[in-house]
Amino acid sequence: MTEAKKWLEFERLQARTKGPDGKPLRPPLPIDVRTPPSRVKTGAFKPILRALATHGPMTAKEISQLLKQNSHNVCGTIRQAVTAGVIVHKKRVRFKDEDKKRVDCYVYDIAM
Repeated sequence: MTEAKKWLEFERLQARTKGPDGKPLRPPLPIDVRTPPSRVKTGAFKPILRALATHGPMTAKEISQLLKQNSHNVCGTIRQAVTAGVIVHKKRVRFKDEDKKRVDCYVYDIAM
């Protein structure tokens, strides 16, 4: 057994051994700690992913109209999905809004 493995075993023993106060002598090693679960609620992505799978790439406004939800909430959920890597924005499109103003939008699609 190498010296590094002996030190690792010693440190793991220290993490398992409890002192007189009932607490471990040292916190667990980072290699022995499981990664925390994701804080992103992926259940909110399901209706958006279902809409994208059925209708193909769309803008956030089109998705919110299809789902009959507030566009602000849908945009926030899409932003979280893009950060999580579930959805990608493909390209930027320009079109005229109802007020005849130019609007820049992303077209979103499911990440492959």
